[in-house]
Amino acid sequence: MSVLIITGDANKYGSGHNTRMHTVALELKKHKITVQHLTIDTETRVSVPLPYMLAILDRRDTAFNPPVLETAKYAIAVDNRGPGREAASLALDLLPHHEMNKLDYETALSHVIISPALTDKPCSSQAAKITLHDSKENAFAAADFYLQGDRLAPAEFSLRLSHSRRPACYFGQTLFEAIYLGLDVQLYPVSEYHKKLAVDLFSRQLIDPNLLARVDGLGLKRFCETIQKTLKAIA
Repeated sequence: MSVLIITGDANKYGSGHNTRMHTVALELKKHKITVQHLTIDTETRVSVPLPYMLAILDRRDTAFNPPVLETAKYAIAVDNRGPGREAASLALDLLPHHEMNKLDYETALSHVIISPALTDKPCSSQAAKITLHDSKENAFAAADFYLQGDRLAPAEFSLRLSHSRRPACYFGQTLFEAIYLGLDVQLYPVSEYHKKLAVDLFSRQLIDPNLLARVDGLGLKRFCETIQKTLKAIA
């Protein structure tokens, strides 16, 4: 059984998509599932050495590359609110979105994929806090850990994050990893879109103090189980 994963350039779409799909690929390989992972732009035609039954697109709101929808038996679009979602056999949200209703939002939180390097530690999301800032500079000033310039290797990043108490980040994978660890996140916007997501999360958490506890670290397990069940169904 073979799975094709498609992600986009980290400089354009952020590194979180590539990182979490790499985590998914490693987990699937433990279950003897062959994974081909391509990082390509939206116009590139897919060409891989092995046939694939299932295609996963994790490149924000873009369409599936040709000829994926004609080649795969099943297509999953991840966190996609564009043409990919409309064309997919299944749309899955692994991050919450401000347009979601309460139930869908809580479900998305439980699907967030946390690095196994962090889920080795007990879940402390119930104790997490979010401090909202209007600028990166203000968030950095209040933080004891933030990234600026070169990216750290994943293992080093996870280690430094777990040793912090007040990390600064924007809405994305790192935010929810910090929440899983029960940290006081200094949350700042990098765009109007990210600001809307951040303010929405902050507002929902004020209304429901138990909201962050939905980030339980089992998102990777749930997602990979969905893939395994799908592969068996279409085999």
